Amino acid sequence: MPLTAPLPDPTLSAPDLPDARPAAPARRVPFASPPNITLTTPASARPAAATPASTTFQVSLFGLVHHRGAFLLVQPRRPILPGGALSLPGLTLREEAGEAVAETQLRRILLRQVGLGVGELRLVGSYVGRGSEDGRADSRLYLVFGAEYCSGILNPNPAEVHGAEWVAGAELRERGVPEWLLAAAQAVTALSPAGGEARGTGGPLGFLRRR
Repeated sequence: MPLTAPLPDPTLSAPDLPDARPAAPARRVPFASPPNITLTTPASARPAAATPASTTFQVSLFGLVHHRGAFLLVQPRRPILPGGALSLPGLTLREEAGEAVAETQLRRILLRQVGLGVGELRLVGSYVGRGSEDGRADSRLYLVFGAEYCSGILNPNPAEVHGAEWVAGAELRERGVPEWLLAAAQAVTALSPAGGEARGTGGPLGFLRRR
């Protein structure tokens, strides 16, 4: 007896066969640009701005006393200014001081070290050196004030200076003073009223005194 298989029903589709119908076209969705976004960092999280390091100075004041073409030079027991044995009377400020206080201290040190009073103090030179005497400052600031002799007799204090003398301006270079002192002397001469030549050794001012 011949074997016959039933024919498949054409109305039925196999569930495992791929759908032969064409896929529906994809729907286009309009693209919206994202909003602008600003990122902010909390202040506590921001790196600290770099602060430039400030330089601290130890300030020293000196008086360049002028009289009749001569300048007063001293031989200090404890030199502060650089440049050799001949120097200027002065002091190092130990604390912050205003302009009036600093001027008063310089006038006092001139009286104490050499016994002289001076007129108006005018800044004639400023110089910077490295380091400081006590190590508490980065640099030294030397301020030189020129002034005309006013009163007193040269009387060097042996506790402060070995000696003091008046040196004619024309002889400063021969005495080997540093360039900064020569420049300061020229500035004082330009500011000073016209005067006579420096007197010789001796006289009421005591143009040469040693202790």
